[in-house]
Amino acid sequence: MKALLPLSLLCLAFTLKAETKASNADQSLEEVAAKRWSEMNSERIAGSANGQPITLSEVRQQVAPFVKEIREKSKSDDEFNKTVDDIANETLKSATDRQLVIAEFKNSSGMIPSSYIDAEIEDTIRRDFSGNRNRFIATLRAQGITPLAYRKIVEDRIIFDYMVEQVRRSAKQVGPGKIQEYFNKHQTEFTYKDSVQLRQITITEGAAESVSEVAGKVQALSEALNNPEKLPGFIAKYKIKSLSSKPNPTFAEIAEAVSSDDFASRGGDAGWKNLEDLNERVVAAIRNLKNGEISEPIQFTVEGGKSVWFILKREGFKVAGPATLDDPQILAEVEERVRAESMKQAVATWLAELRAKNHVEIR
Repeated sequence: MKALLPLSLLCLAFTLKAETKASNADQSLEEVAAKRWSEMNSERIAGSANGQPITLSEVRQQVAPFVKEIREKSKSDDEFNKTVDDIANETLKSATDRQLVIAEFKNSSGMIPSSYIDAEIEDTIRRDFSGNRNRFIATLRAQGITPLAYRKIVEDRIIFDYMVEQVRRSAKQVGPGKIQEYFNKHQTEFTYKDSVQLRQITITEGAAESVSEVAGKVQALSEALNNPEKLPGFIAKYKIKSLSSKPNPTFAEIAEAVSSDDFASRGGDAGWKNLEDLNERVVAAIRNLKNGEISEPIQFTVEGGKSVWFILKREGFKVAGPATLDDPQILAEVEERVRAESMKQAVATWLAELRAKNHVEIR
C-alpha cells in the first residue's frame, strides 16, 4: 500500500504566508498562490479498491463540510493542515472499505430489490423535501449529481449497511464468561454514588386555577396517599374517572391518572437518580424517608410565576460503593458494552480480511 500524499489541498482556507517562506526564494507570493490553486482544483485518482477508482473530488466532497469547524478550532496552520489530512486519510480509507464491501456483496450474487431503493428515495423526498420531487431533482443538479447516479449512491449505501449489519448480528450474542471478564478489567468504572429509586407525582398549577386551589388539591392527595381510606373521597371530589373503578389504586396508578410530567405514563417511575443530581430540598425529603414511604408535597415556583408540586415515593436506596453484576442495571450495562465491543471488533476483523484478499491502493 503506497503512502498517501498530503490531502489538505482539499480546502480553500489555507494561509499562504508559511508556504511562501518555505518555498524557493525566487518564487513570488502570486506564483505560490497559483500553484496552490492548481493543486486544489486538480482532479486525480486518490486511491482504488479492487480496480474501482476513488477520485480526489469524492474525498474533497466528504471533507469540505468539516473545514470551517476545523479552521475555527485550530491554533495554527500546521495543526489545521494535519487535522484536514487526517480526516482526508480516514475518509479515503472508509471509501476503499466501502468499495470492497460492495464488491463482496456482488461477488456473492447478492441483489437489492429495486423496491428497497425506490422506498429509500421516496422517504428522502418526503422527509427532506416535503414530498416535492422537483426540489429534490433541482438539488441533485446543483450538486452535479444525476438521478441515476444518486440511485447508485443509495443502492451502495443499502448494500454496505446490510453487509455490515450481518457481521454485527453474528457478534451480538455474548456469553457470561466475556461479561465477567470485561467487568473484572473495568470494575473501577462501575461504582455507585448515593442514589435513590423514585416514583413521583407532579401537579402543575393550571391557567384557570389559583395557587391556593391547587395547593389544597395537592395536600388532599398527599393525605390520601398516606391514608388509603381517604382515597375514595379524593377521587370522588376531584372526579378522577380513570380511578373510580379501582377500590385500592396504587401510587403508580394514581401517578398515571393525575401526574403532569413525562413519567406519568410509567406510573411515575423516574428510575434511579444520583443524589448529587437532585435539588437539595428533594434530597432532604428523600433522606427522611424509608423505602416505600411517601413524602409531603414539595412546592417550587417555575419561570412565569407558576407553581409546581412534587410528591415522591422512595422505592430504593443505594449507598456509595463498588457495584456488582448482581445488580440488573450493572449487568445490562456491562452486557451492552461487551456486545458493542464485540460487534466493533467483528466488523474490523472482517474488513481487514477483505483488504487482505483484495487489491487496495492509496496513492
